[in-house]
Amino acid sequence: MAKKTPDNNSIPGASDARSRGRVVGELDKPVVYEDNNASSASSSADKKAKKTAKTAKSDKPNIFKRMWKGIKGVISELKKVTWPKGKDVVKSTAVVLVVVVVFFVVLFGIDYVLSGLSHLVVNGDWPQGLV
Repeated sequence: MAKKTPDNNSIPGASDARSRGRVVGELDKPVVYEDNNASSASSSADKKAKKTAKTAKSDKPNIFKRMWKGIKGVISELKKVTWPKGKDVVKSTAVVLVVVVVFFVVLFGIDYVLSGLSHLVVNGDWPQGLV
């Protein structure tokens, strides 16, 4: 029997490979396609972007108009805030003050004991005038 050569249509991907310019035996190798028009298109896009960037800078409104717009935005957001009632503010303030006083007493006690211990180590006696 004579050896039959395969038809291009019987090899999977052969017709695709030939249409893209690859040799049938090189199907397993990656192929990089270069488009010469892509670089010129990207450079023209860069030029257009630069032109729009220049015009965008010149289209900015006055600094005072931008500041006023920002202040108006802050005011509109503050109107949306749910503010606490007076009693809630007083309760929260009282809690904060109590916590501050408690921490003050605890830290004062720790400081008193540690400074007394350091004076005891250095001088050999507990200091009388720290209180």
